[in-house]
Amino acid sequence: MRRFYAHPRQFSQGIVTLDQEETQHLARVLRLGVGARVEVCDGQGGNFVARVATLESRGATLRILEKLAPWGESPLPLVLGIGLAKGEALDEVIRQATAMGVNLIFPFISERSERLPPERVEQRRERWQRLARESVKSCQRSLLPRIEPPQDFTTALQGPEECKLIFWEEERGGGLNSFLKRPRPKDVRILIGPEGGFSGTEADQARAAGFHVASLGPRRLKVATAALAAVTILQFAWGDLV
Repeated sequence: MRRFYAHPRQFSQGIVTLDQEETQHLARVLRLGVGARVEVCDGQGGNFVARVATLESRGATLRILEKLAPWGESPLPLVLGIGLAKGEALDEVIRQATAMGVNLIFPFISERSERLPPERVEQRRERWQRLARESVKSCQRSLLPRIEPPQDFTTALQGPEECKLIFWEEERGGGLNSFLKRPRPKDVRILIGPEGGFSGTEADQARAAGFHVASLGPRRLKVATAALAAVTILQFAWGDLV
């Protein structure tokens, strides 16, 4: 069955009203009509089997037939901070991080990150939220990751997570193998730098804030590649990549 997303406020008394974008995808792209059986998720753990009841330009309505158990969530809560980068780099990070089970994503502003006016940042955040919704549908997750507004680097270091990792291309100490042999932590915060990476001062700040500084190997990785590699390593060590 085809899968659609609807915000919890779009559910009422057994009926789901899709927004115009999802309605267009249902009717014009997939060419589904009244009576079609579909799945719909609310991004907060709710997955449902539903039947298309009406098709109207302002929004299709679905009648819920069955509630399904949640699925697709890792036992390891992951928070990903990513340096504000240029172009479509963060678009790819959002898609891949959502598919890999990250729970919360936030961009941050560091010494070498991109600088954007507030209105441009909010436009990009709206786009990232849409990309996350699309990824949740395709990767069959139950929870939509939260995408927070950009914050400064000092704030990015202040998370409450039990385990904190910052990946810095200049780190030569290694140590990931032994670090990852510890028991699964309650939750993990990961920081990935922007296109220019972190400065030595920022790496020192992270150490002082309780972060383990690690490398992702001898090759220089693009932002999206580094984020995917970091999340994959942690999901393999402590999550559900078995």
